[in-house]
Amino acid sequence: MSDSADVTNEVLRGEILTAAIGAFNAAGARFTLNDVCRPLRISKKTIYTVFPGKEALLYAMIDEGFRRVKEEEELIYLDGTMSTAEKIRRIVIVIPESFRRLDFRKFASLRDGYPAVYAQIVQHLETGWDRTLELFEKGMREGTLRRFPLPLVKAMIESSMEAFLLGKYPDDIEYEQALDLMMEIFMKGLLAREDMA
Repeated sequence: MSDSADVTNEVLRGEILTAAIGAFNAAGARFTLNDVCRPLRISKKTIYTVFPGKEALLYAMIDEGFRRVKEEEELIYLDGTMSTAEKIRRIVIVIPESFRRLDFRKFASLRDGYPAVYAQIVQHLETGWDRTLELFEKGMREGTLRRFPLPLVKAMIESSMEAFLLGKYPDDIEYEQALDLMMEIFMKGLLAREDMA
């Protein structure tokens, strides 16, 4: 395959993923491939040249989102201008710009309609913590963070994130805002410094 064909295929793949995000936002996991075709003015046959079906498209959406998360996490990790605590806060709640449009409340429909795809999301949430745990350890060595068992911290954050993906947060708060508040509570602790004894 020529380089121009590869580029054309990648462009089409990106356009399909973008349209799929829009369709997912509108209908959750109930969206159809026709819903993806309509804004692109392409046929389902064209989608099938890139993705063998809807489930493959959902997997690709999830994998692409988490791939971009990892890229942004690495940029934050290597940033020399942020404190360790700020890096932790930003890495845990990072959402790539292109995925900020996602209606995360619709992820509950994946758990029911596409349990294997939802399991893939959970697997992504549970893996790839190396950089974040390194930063927690660094913060404890620096004395900027209190000592605590890292597996417990990881489990608490994972549980919160999965609950948020299932829409278990107030209706008047967006997913990104819920993550931000969760990390604020987590990083500052539940008690004010003067109350801690």
